[in-house]
Parts: sequence; C-alpha cells; structure tokens
Amino acid sequence: MGSAALWWHRYTGTPEYSLSQLGKAVNAKNYGEAAKYVDEEGISGEIAKSLTDVLVAKYTKKFQQDPFPFTESRIELLQKLAPRFDKWSQIGVRNAIRLLLSGNGILTGSTGFKVIDVHNFSGLHVVRSEVHDDDAEVIVSGLPQPNPFNLTEIRIRMTRVAGQRYWRIEEVPDATPIFQKYFGE
Repeated sequence: MGSAALWWHRYTGTPEYSLSQLGKAVNAKNYGEAAKYVDEEGISGEIAKSLTDVLVAKYTKKFQQDPFPFTESRIELLQKLAPRFDKWSQIGVRNAIRLLLSGNGILTGSTGFKVIDVHNFSGLHVVRSEVHDDDAEVIVSGLPQPNPFNLTEIRIRMTRVAGQRYWRIEEVPDATPIFQKYFGE
C-alpha cells in the first residue's frame, strides 16, 4: 500500500499528470482550471513572433526576386508593418488558445482551417518526456487529423510552477519550422 501511495505522489508531480489534468479540464469546459496549465501570453507571443518572422522572410525574398520596381521601398514597408502584424497575430493566437482551453472546438471558420472536434483530442498521448530539474521537454502524439499543418506529434516545453506540484506548458519550440513548412519557406 505504501509503495502505491509513493508512486501516486510521484506521478501527480509529473508533466504527464499535468497534461492529463489539462485534458480533463478542457473536456469539462473548465477554462479557469485549464488555463493554469498553459502560459497563454508567452505561447501566443512566441507563436506570433515565429509566424511574423517566417512571413516577413518569405515576402522579403519574394520582393527581392520579382521584377517590379521599388523593391527596397516595399521591403521597408513590410518591415514597418511587421510589429503591427505581430500584435494582431498574438491576439488571434491567444484567442485560439482560449477557445481550445474552454473546450470550444471551433478555432476559426477561415479558409484552410477545419472545425476541430475537441473529442478528437482524447487520442493525445505522451510519447517521450525528458525532465531536468524544473524543466521538461515533452513529445505529444495523436494530434487530431486532419489538421492545417499535417502534424502527428508536437514538442512542448513545460516548467514546474514555483512552489506547486503541477507543470505548465511554456513554449511550443517548433513553431518556426512548422510555419516555414506550411508557408513553403
């Protein structure tokens, strides 16, 4: 009995357990509980920056290669608009995260995106988890199909919340390569 209690105590302090609790909160449509497991601001900021960087690089290259005049002026305008686009993207990503965490399966109705059924997330499972002190890198597989990026698994970085036993998703490190592939960079 004591070894089972020790195992349970250890397990409830792992990234895997926090992810399972996150899943339960999303399925229960409990945004308040789900939000404690995700750094919405940090993730939305990093994803928006990755998207902005990829698109600015793509269109800068496109402008440099096309035969139209005013190449430098167009690139300069693109650079000036990038911070504004980054802010808009961050708002969109943050709202998408909030919809997902609240259990709402409709992320957007815009072209190229499908309605994602939240129940399809029940197939998610941790493939690998490497914990180093209060940081963990976790590979999650079983993403809903189809999805706009054709992903079957994703890498996330988690940190243990100071003074607590649970972990939070802090970063999706592969956002830039995902966008590069999606936008043909």
